[in-house]
Amino acid sequence: MNRPTVILLATFAVLSVAVTLGWLVPIDTAAINAMVAIRSSVLTEVAVNFTSLGSAPVVSVGVAVVVLYCIASSRPRFALAMLGTPLAFLFCSLVKLIVHRPRPTEALILVPSSFAFPSGHAAAATALFLTMALLAAKGERRLGSRRVIIGAGLAIALLVGWSRVYLGVHYFSDVIGGMLLGLAATGGALEVVKKTDGQIEA
Repeated sequence: MNRPTVILLATFAVLSVAVTLGWLVPIDTAAINAMVAIRSSVLTEVAVNFTSLGSAPVVSVGVAVVVLYCIASSRPRFALAMLGTPLAFLFCSLVKLIVHRPRPTEALILVPSSFAFPSGHAAAATALFLTMALLAAKGERRLGSRRVIIGAGLAIALLVGWSRVYLGVHYFSDVIGGMLLGLAATGGALEVVKKTDGQIEA
């Protein structure tokens, strides 16, 4: 496991303790109130569309398609790297059972039956779209194109995270926790790829 991944997981562990002890309640409350204040029909529609990109069906299909493509194109290491996404989601589910954090009460959509921390949508979206972007950028020679691809992957992850807070189904710290796990999964994916193909340029 590389150093950045270890740092991300350590940061997640510290965040988990802070959430469990209630240290982040003021920040989370302020974030929820800020989202409630800017709600509109247009933003709600945008949020609903983006939040679906982190849902289990969409993420599962995305992983399956990329894995099949990697196998068909004789890139088994790339296919293996995509397994970081379901692992991040499963780890999220385990942590939810340990932390037992209730969901917010200002939801605009149906509140999931699972606990709040960390956000599985944020973890899965970060792991999936950022890993896909980094793998796609690996085959792009132009620096500007690589930056656009990676930036797009990161932007989707951030928008999925924002949508969870905006829709009132997660606190801000839930999303940060999910993204930390997603980034750690991405770091693990890069480690797998580097074993055979060298370091991914970003």
